[in-house]
Amino acid sequence: MARGAALVGGVTSVLCIGAAALAAGLPGLYGAALGGVLATGSALLTPVLMLRTTALDPGAVMLASFIGLVTKALILLIVLFTLGGVPGLHRMSLAVTLLVVFAATTATEAWAGSKIKILIGPEPDPPSA
Repeated sequence: MARGAALVGGVTSVLCIGAAALAAGLPGLYGAALGGVLATGSALLTPVLMLRTTALDPGAVMLASFIGLVTKALILLIVLFTLGGVPGLHRMSLAVTLLVVFAATTATEAWAGSKIKILIGPEPDPPSA
């Protein structure tokens, strides 16, 4: 899950950095690069959170994952408003990159989560010969 999120975040960040550099020049490149690093880094917190909650019930793991998603979104929004006024960064490049990378990595995590086989309930008895 972490590898997929990092890969998708990296590729999406590079695409956004290229587009922002063409559209807004050097400030766009800096804004998009910072947005890509922050959004990809925040995406890597979900697998860490899920690993720390593996001993809990599946419902508690899902609740922790949802709370982590909301917390990441709020933190990225606060970062956007805090860094939006920095003179060397293009605000729109930062915002678009944060949103695009966040959406892409969240979709990747959701897809990976749907593919994981989770055992709910007691382990089945081994087949008898």
